Amino acid sequence: MQMKTIAMALAVGCAMTILTGCGVPQEEHDAKVAELNTAWTEIENLKGTITDKETMLDAEKARIRTARIELDDASQRIKALQVSEAEIKVELADTKSKVVGLESSVSAAKSSTLTAQDRTVEVEGELVALQEDYKKLQTRFDQFEKNMRALDSASAAPKAAPKAKASAKSDAESAMDLLEQMGNQ
Repeated sequence: MQMKTIAMALAVGCAMTILTGCGVPQEEHDAKVAELNTAWTEIENLKGTITDKETMLDAEKARIRTARIELDDASQRIKALQVSEAEIKVELADTKSKVVGLESSVSAAKSSTLTAQDRTVEVEGELVALQEDYKKLQTRFDQFEKNMRALDSASAAPKAAPKAKASAKSDAESAMDLLEQMGNQ
């Protein structure tokens, strides 16, 4: 940069020397000097503009680097999320298969429950029938027991021989004992 400035100053100096020393009228000389000063001012302005543009360019390059870093980070996060998504999909598929298995288990359990309820209703019906049969048998047994007591008391009324009486009593007692044992069971 300094070489250009020196070269330009030298060129201006040479131009001024040539203009002043070669018989150029003063007005032309002043116009050329003014023109050169204007050119120098424009050059300085353009240097400032170039510096501003270079600063803006450096800022834009920095923004581009930052954006590229952010883009790389976002790309890595996307890849990580894709891996995570794939894992979640596998877990979801496993969970869905477990749900299907549980649903079939629930269906089987419901079916078993319904079967058990049906069987319970049947057994309750059989129980009611058995209880009715038991009541009938109990009534018949009570009647049989009354009849046996009546027989026992009827056989005890006529006084027979002591041997006959003892054997009748033993038969009646054994029948009564047998009936009582049956009633206790």
